[in-house]
Amino acid sequence: MSVENMLRDAISKKTVVGFTFDAKNYIGSPHALGERDGKPQVLIYRGEDAHEKRVPPMGEWSVLPLDTITDLKLLPAEAFHAGHPDAKVEKELHKVTLRVA
Repeated sequence: MSVENMLRDAISKKTVVGFTFDAKNYIGSPHALGERDGKPQVLIYRGEDAHEKRVPPMGEWSVLPLDTITDLKLLPAEAFHAGHPDAKVEKELHKVTLRVA
């Protein structure tokens, strides 16, 4: 399955993914697919989210090109980050084709 199709599946099911980007391993909660400058991109919360009131999220919002993501796998046992990106990061993703419902 392609990176795009796996991310579509993860977004529709609100499933955390593990992946490699810039030669580093990450976990993340993908929230939207779209394009930036004509290239497929994903809006993703990279890092962990404990979902406990007293524990702050340990991650950041990013828009990543799909062609730079490798070793993608679904991690359904992990807690999906349910927060929302700030407007600046969200504007980096143009022409959104799929978003978390």
